[in-house]
Amino acid sequence: MPSKTSGTSCFSAFVSLFGGGPKISTPSKDAFYWDRPANFDTLHNGAILRSRPVDLVYFPGFQDPPLQAWQVAYKTKAQDGMTPQVTVTTIIRPSTARKDSDGAWHLLSYQSKCDSASPNCRTSYALRAGNDYKLGALSEQVFMEPCLDRGWIVLVPDYESETDAFGAGPQSAYATLDGIRAALAFADLGIADADGKVNAKVTLWGYSGGALATGWAAQKQPSYAPELPVVGASIGGVPADLNAIAVRVNKTIAAGLYIGVMAGLSNAYPELASWLDSNATPAGKKAFAAAKSTSFGVVMKDNINLDVVGTCFNASLVDPLGQKIPAQIIEENKVGLDGAAPTMPMQVYHSIHDEVVPVKTVDDLVDTWAKSGSTIEYVRDTLSEHVVLSFTGCAAAIDWIQTRFDGEPPLARPGKPRITTVFTSLESDDAKITLGAGRQSELNDLLETKYKQPNRKWWT
Repeated sequence: MPSKTSGTSCFSAFVSLFGGGPKISTPSKDAFYWDRPANFDTLHNGAILRSRPVDLVYFPGFQDPPLQAWQVAYKTKAQDGMTPQVTVTTIIRPSTARKDSDGAWHLLSYQSKCDSASPNCRTSYALRAGNDYKLGALSEQVFMEPCLDRGWIVLVPDYESETDAFGAGPQSAYATLDGIRAALAFADLGIADADGKVNAKVTLWGYSGGALATGWAAQKQPSYAPELPVVGASIGGVPADLNAIAVRVNKTIAAGLYIGVMAGLSNAYPELASWLDSNATPAGKKAFAAAKSTSFGVVMKDNINLDVVGTCFNASLVDPLGQKIPAQIIEENKVGLDGAAPTMPMQVYHSIHDEVVPVKTVDDLVDTWAKSGSTIEYVRDTLSEHVVLSFTGCAAAIDWIQTRFDGEPPLARPGKPRITTVFTSLESDDAKITLGAGRQSELNDLLETKYKQPNRKWWT
């Protein structure tokens, strides 16, 4: 599909064009994110509370005509499945959005790699012009652009929801699925027929932290939101087992993940917050508190190679996550828990050399879902590490999502996953066909000039 932008010095263009314009309020100081109407308790999950049109940060190739975008605040529920919450989704409509031959609109729910326990690092804020969190959009919009090129309407929920619960699976699922409900009911989007009905096909996509939300949403959808017209979901680098990740990343470049996830989960679980208060060292308390007030990138940079176990917890705790309260909470957020499995077709892609998420945990997830009858195409990559695969695997993910919109039958069968081992590359002919030469160059430029610099392997 032809692209709308040149790849020449795309990263420089991003940096130079993100600035300018009036500053907007951070979410913590913006009532749009928090206010509840008088009838809030009587509203259903997914009910729209309010909306506003917004200007987005610079999206190359979408200046004339520009993208239409709105923020929509809606009702959802918390990790406990009962407590009501408010969160926000960003809805982005390209001028090329059209119904397909089946008369259906194509909507993609894109779960970003937010990965922050701070309210001021939400993706809705990062995508809005005038924000002070530029890199939060930079790491996401390059993956949205090829989707918008195709005329897909893109939904970007703040799936960590009202409590900014990084790592909380059920809460992320509710917010994602309720965000789709809100989008389908949003009149200003202009996709309802004259009788008010909406004919749509919906897909989901997420990588890394976004894959946790997407995976949980996919397995919750049959019971929580069976009415949604979801035709498939793609997840890459999925953090299926948070305990295995914590063990893997301690004392490594990605040690900040341990800090960030514990901070995020403590936002969802008061008992974990109390446990940390009793069992964290002064240095640990400082690190967990900092993670609730700053971005993922800063948390990662500040904790590179940290011995989290030895520094942040009391010396008597040789295995902090093995203690009753954290162990129970970590288990509750394991993807594939209690036999929950997607009924929609799934694509799972993962690097066998992933330095953050052990490939065995994803192998096990695929096996668990398959035993419950899920239809899964599982791609195991032989070259990339965690961050790189988010780039090199995106073209295949977009192509797979397109086949779901087109109604093509999956290559896998229920309970019988199709597993392939491949070498992914952004420079392949297939990637060029899927992304277009301009978008391919843009992604490759960002990967090579930003994320492949010496001694750098992360979003820092």
